[in-house]
Amino acid sequence: MLAKLGIDHRPRKGGHGRQALDILPWAHTVFGNLKTWLRGTFHGVSPKHLQRYLDEFSYRFDRRWREGELFGFVLCRVAQGQPLPYRQFVADRTA
Repeated sequence: MLAKLGIDHRPRKGGHGRQALDILPWAHTVFGNLKTWLRGTFHGVSPKHLQRYLDEFSYRFDRRWREGELFGFVLCRVAQGQPLPYRQFVADRTA
């Protein structure tokens, strides 16, 4: 499929341990943090709401060095955003 798009993709095994960390160090950190956050905070996630959880994680991750300002960021977003009724929040987006 990638070849049809003109992309020269050469897959290679990443390995485990030190070898894997040498290839994609940040990828392992990000996914490790994501898994810990999902398991610890939410004790599991249903596929129905997975995108919303991922959106929140990336929002927090992007602002991880500015933790003291996080409440202000969220407050501004809430003040500028549209209301989200509970029925709409729990609705299935794929339907």
